[in-house]
Amino acid sequence: MNRRSAWVGADAIRFSDQPGPDRVVGEDGMLFVPVCVTSGTWLSEEQPARYALVYPARGSAAAATGRPESAHALERLIGTGRAAVLHELERPATSTELALHFGQSLGTVGGHLAVLRDAGLISGTRVGRCVVYRRTGAGDLLAGRPAP
Repeated sequence: MNRRSAWVGADAIRFSDQPGPDRVVGEDGMLFVPVCVTSGTWLSEEQPARYALVYPARGSAAAATGRPESAHALERLIGTGRAAVLHELERPATSTELALHFGQSLGTVGGHLAVLRDAGLISGTRVGRCVVYRRTGAGDLLAGRPAP
């Protein structure tokens, strides 16, 4: 769903702030269809009584080939999202750059950055209106790369 979606009453969901007639979902229910796009949602209908909410899928599935076992261990330890952010910070980046790279919201990336910073694995330096994040020595070691 998106930021314009909200529960309206005990048994109704508003999916958009666009004007239009109310739709009643029958016994067939409603389909939730994730697709591999980077942004946007839309509501589609298949006449006469089947509705679907099509939305961008979040997260990723990575193939097991070509990745060292230590990368899998790190993902199991801190989670795939945080491990991906930690690996991506091999070169310094802002939260906006990371959000665009991963196709995630600033809130999601910011949450990962906060946990990694609290654990001492990354540090941030303010540059103008932005904060540039980089791995610490501990972050380099955990990511499987020697500290500089």
